[in-house]
Amino acid sequence: MKTSLLFATDWGWWGVAASSRGIVQVVLPQHNPHQVRKQLGNLESSASLLAEEAAGQIQEYLYGRRQCFTVPVDWELISGFARQILEGCAQIAYGETVSYSELARRAGKEGAARAVGQALAANPVPILVPCHRVVGADGNLGGFLGGLETKRRLLELEGGWPLHRAELGGVG
Repeated sequence: MKTSLLFATDWGWWGVAASSRGIVQVVLPQHNPHQVRKQLGNLESSASLLAEEAAGQIQEYLYGRRQCFTVPVDWELISGFARQILEGCAQIAYGETVSYSELARRAGKEGAARAVGQALAANPVPILVPCHRVVGADGNLGGFLGGLETKRRLLELEGGWPLHRAELGGVG
């Protein structure tokens, strides 16, 4: 059984969903709880201890009191190339950025920057798997499910904005 939890921060309303194995979904900030509930779908609304722990860790992160997450991610629904990319993305340290092409290279898929972008766009657990830390080789923000303003704010929070080319972890 999967459970979900909604919570409010200065950034807006968030949501997390958990299975018995770990976190399966993070909903990035929305203007109201109804938008979050809609994205979470038909999940049991009673929160589990795991969902509560994830919500607490996300709040600590947003207020500058946490740099890494210890709640487990349930990787069960993610496989193949997407899982490889998301697991690689999870290794990007707080305050660092890498380019889409660098993340592809690290995964042994040189030239697959566009596919990396597609895998990151489907990331069900943003923040926990910090896809906001992946940017264009030229330093542009690229895309982000939560919108570019949220991506910029997350990078600013971590001290990773404005970007410098040397921080991108490679050329192109």
